[in-house]
Amino acid sequence: MATYPLPFTAQSPMSEKLQINHRQAPMESPHTFAMQVVHAASQWTLEFVWPRMTIAQAQVCQAWLDSLRGQVGTFRYTPRARTGSALTGRGLAQVAYAYGNTVRLSGWSGNAAGGVSVGQYFQLGNQLLRVTGVPANADANGQLLVEFEPMLRGNLAQGTAVNFANPSGLFRLATAETPSFTTDTDGHPTFPAVIAKEAF
Repeated sequence: MATYPLPFTAQSPMSEKLQINHRQAPMESPHTFAMQVVHAASQWTLEFVWPRMTIAQAQVCQAWLDSLRGQVGTFRYTPRARTGSALTGRGLAQVAYAYGNTVRLSGWSGNAAGGVSVGQYFQLGNQLLRVTGVPANADANGQLLVEFEPMLRGNLAQGTAVNFANPSGLFRLATAETPSFTTDTDGHPTFPAVIAKEAF
């Protein structure tokens, strides 16, 4: 029996789309059109497409998809289009709380270059995050204030390690129907786009 989460298959996608889905409730005044929005939650959605492959490769990919058992199983996915980083040894300088979208990180020398860029992915706990704002340099205490999306789903203790080098997220298929390959007239298998969502 499969042990979840599964590592991603060795067959790399040809393309991917990672986007954030927000659960929100907009309320607009019928008199002034002024709007208030209640923001309840955020979640990654993932869509990827495998390239044309051999029958043997397709059978391995199909077995991996089948092992997920629809929406039961989970898998880890590292974005292909990520900004690479060799930063290691960084951690939370203080407790980070659920529903927050900023963290203070430690591990730099005072006023040193941060080496973190807007748009870069990183991982805290099981959660994949993307930097939306960061200063160029750490402060005098060797700390860096990082803004990100989506918001945190749970509290994280001070000292929790931050993964910049190989960040991944936890996902499950978006539907109970397992995608399956079809073969063209030349006998080459082709998969449809595989759609997944962040697993909580």
